[in-house]
Amino acid sequence: MILKFFYKVGLRAYALSFAFSLVVISLINYSKYHKEWALNNILEIFVLWLIFALFTLYVTFLQSKKLIYKLSGVHLLTFPYIFLFFPNGPGLVIPKIIIGLILVYAEYLFFLAIYSKSKNKYLFDLSIFISIIVLFNKALLIFYVFPILVVFSQKLFSNKSLIALFLPILLIPFTFYGLSTLAPTNIFGLVNHMPRIQPLGYLDQTSEDWVWFVILLISIYVSIFMHPKKSEKSTVFLFMKIWLYLSIFIGLLGLNLGQERWLLSFIPSAFFFGDLIEKMRSEKLKNTLIFLGLIFIVFFKLFHFEVLKI
Repeated sequence: MILKFFYKVGLRAYALSFAFSLVVISLINYSKYHKEWALNNILEIFVLWLIFALFTLYVTFLQSKKLIYKLSGVHLLTFPYIFLFFPNGPGLVIPKIIIGLILVYAEYLFFLAIYSKSKNKYLFDLSIFISIIVLFNKALLIFYVFPILVVFSQKLFSNKSLIALFLPILLIPFTFYGLSTLAPTNIFGLVNHMPRIQPLGYLDQTSEDWVWFVILLISIYVSIFMHPKKSEKSTVFLFMKIWLYLSIFIGLLGLNLGQERWLLSFIPSAFFFGDLIEKMRSEKLKNTLIFLGLIFIVFFKLFHFEVLKI
């Protein structure tokens, strides 16, 4: 019943997705701040909802530019749905939102670098954007696996290809450090973080973290056992699989400095949950899973933040 409105990417699916996102964000915000909830929380809700809505449009726009593979409308539901399960921290973490946006664009470039005729151009662009996220945190060097994977999978070993791979790796840091000597330090304060290992502690985990671990386990299961047959979708699937594994690795070691240890894992988790729903044959099972999960997580949030008490 619920999913039938999301099978096609159209105006109705977007409207329902945006409305659901607003409800989700409002519920989370009220649950977190219900004891001190005030009018300024409405502005915070609106800002986060606007970011979420623009992000949804951004992702679907990039996917619409692909002539072969496009995301289904189900993902318009699963992105706000999975956000309900995410362990909510103290607020917006702007650098990680920027990193997420860049990685979504990197997936688009990764796809084009494999299927386009202008492979070196898109390899160069991909290497540029990975080099940019490395400025935020040196631990993100592991995401260079994507341009390297393009080089080896497409056998791009010519001098031109190697320049396309390595030039941004050298150019972007030198450009950044050059600009940082001329600009005030507070402008570049969000970037250039050195990683510190802060391993995950078993006793430090909240009930929200354990719920998110279940989502991560489901995502890992889908990434291993539900691989698509079509080669075009396999490319996107592979990118998201590597992104998921790298984000879990970074989260477990605490290499992403600051708050929201698991934020980088949100996008691939929402992607794989959408794939899980798509691959289920029974419409009744799909809707039952969505409905029961929604009931569980809503009451979980309300009890976790003590909006409701036993």
